[in-house]
Amino acid sequence: MTDVSRRRRQLGWLLLWALVPLPFLYIVLPPFWMVAGAAGIVLVLRPEWIFRPSKMLLNLVAVAIIVVVAAAGGLGVGPLRPLGHLLLLLTSVQILLVADRKSFLRSLALVGMVWVVSVASSTHMLVSVYFLASVAIGWWIGIRIHLTGLGLSLNGRDGATPRPRHVIVAVAAAFVIAIPFFLVMPRLGSPWVAGSSFGRTTGFSANVDLGTLGRLTESQEVALIMRSPDGSEIREAWSRLRGTAFDQVMAGSFIPRRTDLRQLEPSNGIVWLQPDVRSLENAVEIEIDLLKPRRYLMLPPGALAVEIDVPTAADLYGGVLFGHRREPLSYRVWVGEPRPPRVAPPGSRDTLLPRDNPAVRELAHSVAGDLDTPEARADAVESFLAENFTYALSSGVRIHDADPVAWFLLDAKEGHCEFFAGAMVVMLRHLGVPTRMVAGYSGGDISPDGDELVVRQANAHAWVEAWLGSERGWVAFDPTPPAGVPGLGGVSGIERVRWAWQQLELMWDRRLLTFGLGEQIDLVDGLVEAYHRVVRSIDQKAIVVGGGVSLTAVTALVLLWRLWSRRRRPWRGESLRNRGPASRMVTRLARALIPVGGVVPPWATVRAIGRQAGSFWPQSARAVDELVARAERELYGVDGDRDVDPAEIRKLWKAIRRGMRSRELTVEES
Repeated sequence: MTDVSRRRRQLGWLLLWALVPLPFLYIVLPPFWMVAGAAGIVLVLRPEWIFRPSKMLLNLVAVAIIVVVAAAGGLGVGPLRPLGHLLLLLTSVQILLVADRKSFLRSLALVGMVWVVSVASSTHMLVSVYFLASVAIGWWIGIRIHLTGLGLSLNGRDGATPRPRHVIVAVAAAFVIAIPFFLVMPRLGSPWVAGSSFGRTTGFSANVDLGTLGRLTESQEVALIMRSPDGSEIREAWSRLRGTAFDQVMAGSFIPRRTDLRQLEPSNGIVWLQPDVRSLENAVEIEIDLLKPRRYLMLPPGALAVEIDVPTAADLYGGVLFGHRREPLSYRVWVGEPRPPRVAPPGSRDTLLPRDNPAVRELAHSVAGDLDTPEARADAVESFLAENFTYALSSGVRIHDADPVAWFLLDAKEGHCEFFAGAMVVMLRHLGVPTRMVAGYSGGDISPDGDELVVRQANAHAWVEAWLGSERGWVAFDPTPPAGVPGLGGVSGIERVRWAWQQLELMWDRRLLTFGLGEQIDLVDGLVEAYHRVVRSIDQKAIVVGGGVSLTAVTALVLLWRLWSRRRRPWRGESLRNRGPASRMVTRLARALIPVGGVVPPWATVRAIGRQAGSFWPQSARAVDELVARAERELYGVDGDRDVDPAEIRKLWKAIRRGMRSRELTVEES
């Protein structure tokens, strides 16, 4: 196999490695990374085949790339998607054109950019393993490219090759260097860079628009963590976490009222949620960490009070809003016996419909129109939807349909929880029952000890609250079939391993993914405060003494390191200050041998160095012999013969350098 074929195959493997994360991301569409993958496979299987198009064909390919990237769009989800598409197509074409070292290096830069896009777009914990493996591969390949550039053979038993221990050192150094970069580099918001997924994912939202939901993909990203500080078990009732209710219905859109907010003033650091409660006796304390805050606190049934360090306000529907965007958001909640949410009685908006659809109105009356009480009507509609409709993340509702609720009830008859809740709201309002949609979370994974609950974005859920009179107030109903209601999962047996892995992922999410400007400011403040504490704890005299001792210790360490490194150097020659020009050039010649695989021990003679250099660079053999003769005369001749003209030595060194370069060019051409 020729050097060109070897480089092309190497490039193909590198491109395939750079593409590894992309199938698991949404940053680029599958056809684009599949095209790049096909180009990489061609280079791996047929490295000797070189694509040699005409200039006209290349121009047509360039125009086609621009057209395809523009047609694929993607600006709506961030600029990185079209740029990624463009990069992948350009790389796919460029690597097929590689025919020499220069084009190989150009393509290598493009492949490196593909790898950067893959790493920068990945958020899972395994990206750290992928990064370290990439550093090892990149270091190994880089050294091989450097050695081949020096004209050394990498094949055979005696071929030059990188050493595995050097790879380990390089990976460790890259990891250590990456830590301060991670701590100090500014953050770019991922929605601006990468936008959102082209397929919507599950999760809590402060409003629901059925006309734009379409297909949902379950997201396993952790949304919040609930724990019991005293180690007691998490109760199942607490796993239904309420955000707020939406009363405004506009063509399939459910929106909470953002006016008439009431500021919640803390008393002794505690915000009371129930006006008639001012004691925490018999209440249970729990802690909640919201990893992805979305305007509302998540509260379990029976929440009495909250302790939080940010301003809060209450809306008319029992939702608690916060004026804080830092992630994660932590707060404590005291919970008593479950009770209906403390919300305002129904108003005109709770029975308002955006349009009167005769078919939906007729369906609602056929299901529960002959029943007398609001509770009976709510039970009937709840049972009708749960028993006759199918839960599915992919509904038949067309995006931006004029009336998605009608489409769900009359045509699709399948959908996710927002469609079930929205349909129940509309049907009960047709029957004159005040109704609202409620959004929050349901279920989660309980820890092996039972004192911690992990809730994911896939646990986001929507249900209904109907007004059943002033005595009972707002009562919750859930029309979603049981298969679509996120439940509470326990951990036992082999699942403990899965729980441990989830805890590692959770630590990654909390400590790394959410590490932003606020955490950077906290880190700087902590370092400054630690410095001031140290300064306050010692007096001026101790500072002077400690500084002197530290300076002495550093000086001693530097001297020891210099002595140790001098002994470990394979060949550096003696001090050059008192050496003649020929001897100094032989020293440079010996140092030039080491990178290309030469072995120059500390006891090597001038003549031994010359013989080794002549074998490596035959074109320079005559100049090397002359230089060695001048150096020997300079070192061992009588006083009258030791004088050497520096100008002649410089000419000899230039001749030797020309021979070195001619060998590199010869190897490159072969």
